[in-house]
Amino acid sequence: MPTSSEPAIRADGLGKDYLLGELTDIRRAVRAKVLRDRAQEPRPDFHALDAVSFEISHGEAVGVLGANGSGKSTLMQIIAGISTPSSGRMEILGRVLPLLEVGAGFHPELTGRENVVLYGTVLGLKPSEIARYMPEIREFAELDEAHMDTPLKRYSMGMQARLSFAVAVRFPADIYVFDEVMAVVDDHFRGVAAKEIARLHELGRTVLFISHDLDLVRAICDRGIWLDRGRLHMDGPIDEVADAYHRAQLRGLDAAEAAASEL
Repeated sequence: MPTSSEPAIRADGLGKDYLLGELTDIRRAVRAKVLRDRAQEPRPDFHALDAVSFEISHGEAVGVLGANGSGKSTLMQIIAGISTPSSGRMEILGRVLPLLEVGAGFHPELTGRENVVLYGTVLGLKPSEIARYMPEIREFAELDEAHMDTPLKRYSMGMQARLSFAVAVRFPADIYVFDEVMAVVDDHFRGVAAKEIARLHELGRTVLFISHDLDLVRAICDRGIWLDRGRLHMDGPIDEVADAYHRAQLRGLDAAEAAASEL
């Protein structure tokens, strides 16, 4: 599968902090921060990502592993441009097409067709390009014309997932990001989706894939990155990373404990 020595993604000392204890009222939150700063009290920060550095070359398929709360989705949001890092630097070379959540970026009052047009417009595609890809998207999503002209709020969760995935893999991009997108589709469409992600990889596109299904990650990816408590714990061939992660999970250990136990 073609890869390039040029980086598609480069993270250098990447950090993302969240201030804990924020109130829903923005005025109270600002006032509380001012009082803390005046008193020089330490801020109760949560480090979602902490000094994470790596490079991903064009054409690689990388599985991002880690327990819930390890920083995987935060990293994907930064790569997708939805969130900004608190420290460090993230470089992206190419158009990113993220699928981080079923129906993300879709409006329930718009029809399936209208949502496809909206999504393509946000990506910067021309109307003629969107129209050219529309039949492929409809076919891949396994939706007929009547459903494409039906408001999204009347779709089942599975139909929304299929349309989201169809848009994500049929519109052109350099980097594709999939974050736990297989959980709400049936076995048939899961197989179709996995084959399509593999096809993107074979075409030389860069793929980042998050899933708790390690067999699926192994089938799609050739490299693994293991995040633990916001830090990069392991980076290497997918079989080695997946094996180490699986052993740690079976023993109920976090990354640091698993590494210590193998000394």
